[in-house]
Amino acid sequence: MDRSRRQTTPVPELLSPGGSLEKLRIAFLYGADAVYASGKDFGLRGFAHNLDAQDLATATRIAHGLGKKIYVTVNIFARGPDLEKMIPYLEYLQELKIDALIISDPGVLLLARKYAPETAVHLSTQANTTNSLSARFWVEQGVRRINPARELSFREVARMVQTSGAEIEVFVHGAMCMSYSGRCLMSAFLNSSAENPGRFSERNRSANSGFCTQPCRWAWGLVEEKRPGEFFAVEQDSRGTYILNSKDLCLLEKIGPLVRLGIDAFKIEGRMKGALYAASVTRAYRQAIDRCARNPWALGAEPAWMDDLCKISHRPYTKGSLFAGAKAGKPDVERQISYIQTHTLAGLVRSCPDRDVSSVNGDGGKISFEARSRLLPGQRLEFLNPDGSVCVHVLDAFEDISGNRLAQAHPNTWIRFCVDFRVFPFQVARTSNGERLEVGGAMM
Repeated sequence: MDRSRRQTTPVPELLSPGGSLEKLRIAFLYGADAVYASGKDFGLRGFAHNLDAQDLATATRIAHGLGKKIYVTVNIFARGPDLEKMIPYLEYLQELKIDALIISDPGVLLLARKYAPETAVHLSTQANTTNSLSARFWVEQGVRRINPARELSFREVARMVQTSGAEIEVFVHGAMCMSYSGRCLMSAFLNSSAENPGRFSERNRSANSGFCTQPCRWAWGLVEEKRPGEFFAVEQDSRGTYILNSKDLCLLEKIGPLVRLGIDAFKIEGRMKGALYAASVTRAYRQAIDRCARNPWALGAEPAWMDDLCKISHRPYTKGSLFAGAKAGKPDVERQISYIQTHTLAGLVRSCPDRDVSSVNGDGGKISFEARSRLLPGQRLEFLNPDGSVCVHVLDAFEDISGNRLAQAHPNTWIRFCVDFRVFPFQVARTSNGERLEVGGAMM
C-alpha cells in the first residue's frame, strides 16, 4: 500500500462499538461507517451483552442494508479447548458474510484462513504490533488491517502507515488498560481458581479470555511486609490511591493530524458502554472526520463536540502515547476512582406498535419514549440529532401508553408526551443529573 493510494482515500472509516443490537443501530444512526461486535464466545468482553447466533445474523442484515460494515471479534488468546469449538463458529460467520474477523492469536488466524477463507482478517491491538516489520509479517499471513499497540508514538505509527502494506486502524477514544497492549494477568491472579485453570468459571476471570474484573480500578494501598496494618502515606484519600487507574483516551482534538497521516480507520472503545455513550461519541467523531474531509488542515475541535464528550460518563481525558508531548508532564494515571458524570441517559424514542416507524410524532405531536432513568415533571431533556444539534424539551406532562397521566416515569417503562420537533426511532435523549426546572409556577 503506497502513499499515492492513501492520498486518493483521505476519509478514514469511523468504527464504533456494537455491543448489542440496540447500540449497533444507534451507532449507525449517529454516523458510524462500521461497527464491531462479538458473539457469545471468543471475544474479549465476556461481561458485555454480546450477540447470539440469531443476533449476529440480524446485525449483519442491518449493517449491509444500510451500506455499512460489521466486524466480529474473535480475539481471545485461545486455549486448547477453545480451538475445536471455534471451527463451526468461524464457518457460520463466513456464511453470514460479515466484513471481517478481528483476531489476536496466531492459532485462531490459522483456523480462520482454513475455515473462513473468504472473510477478511483484522489484527487486534491485543497482538501488540510495535514495528513495521511485524506489521509486514502479519500482512504475509493474510491480515488486511492492523490496529497497532497503543504504546506507539505518532512517529512509529507513521512509519507503519508508510511501509507496512496494511490498512492501519487506531483507537481514538475510550477506556485504556494499564497493561501492555491490554495483556493483563491481574484479574486472573486475583480471581482465578487453581483447581480450574480453564477459560472461565465463577472463580476464574482472565482478562485474556474476556472476563476482566478491572482490578486496576480498585482502591490500592501500600503496606510493608513486617508492619501489617500500617499503610504508607501514598493514599489520595481514606479509601486509597488509584495508582493503576488509567485516564480515558480522547483524540478528538488530534483528528486532523491523524487524517493527514493516512490512517484508514478510527476506532472507538466501548462495547460495554451505554446508548448515550454510543450516540455522543460517534456523532462527535463523525463531525470531526467530516470537517477534515472538507478541510484536512482544520485545527482543534469545536466546543460542541467536546461538550458531547464531557456529558458522557468518563474519567479525565488523555491523549495517550500517540501524542505524549501534549501531556505536558501530566501522568496518565487518574487518582480518583469515580467517573465524571454530569448527565445520564434519559431514554430513547420508540416507534408506536400500531403506527408506521416513520411516523413517531402522531396524535397531536405525541411521541413514544422509553425512559431509562427516573423522570419527573420539570426535567430538561436534550434530544441528540446526528448533525450535532440538540432539541430541548422540558417535561411538563406525560402519560403511559394507555393515556393515563403520570407523576413520574420509572426506568424501562414507555411514556408518551408532546414535543414540537421531529424525532426518529432510537433517537437518544439525555438529561442533566439533578436538574429540574420550574413548571407551572412551582419548582417540580
